[in-house]
Amino acid sequence: MKDLLSKEAIADLEFRINQEEFSSRLYEDMSLWFEDKGYAGFAALYSKYAQEELTHAGWSKKFLLSFNLKPCLKAIPSPEAEYSSCMDILEATVDHEKLISEQCQAFAINALKRGEIMLHQLGLKYCSEQVEELDKAFSIRSMAKLTSDMLVLDNYIKENYL
Repeated sequence: MKDLLSKEAIADLEFRINQEEFSSRLYEDMSLWFEDKGYAGFAALYSKYAQEELTHAGWSKKFLLSFNLKPCLKAIPSPEAEYSSCMDILEATVDHEKLISEQCQAFAINALKRGEIMLHQLGLKYCSEQVEELDKAFSIRSMAKLTSDMLVLDNYIKENYL
């Protein structure tokens, strides 16, 4: 009998876990920068983002466990970015979400090419989530470009995004 998940599928799922957990670490690092600089709204938002990324990693963990496969957790590198302003972080967020979106599209496409329809459905779930995350990243960056007072934007973030 053919295995229900190919080795490539398992590798893709474990890569997705690693990338989502790295995203969590990255957003936690950004949250700490905001907290250190006194931007409580942004700090809380990025802490929320960090938790959401762990939820996304959980989707792939649960998928593997559903096939009676224990996920292999890889090491997560530390984020090595230095930020000099809120706008640096907002630009880095957009860039990161673009990268993750490309990965999620490749995940869905590869699953479909291999005929792994159940895995393709998970890939579509990741892609759908990326549309929301890109929208938030672009919107907040656009708002930041409209003001020179990041504390006002920080308060707006606290009132409207948390």
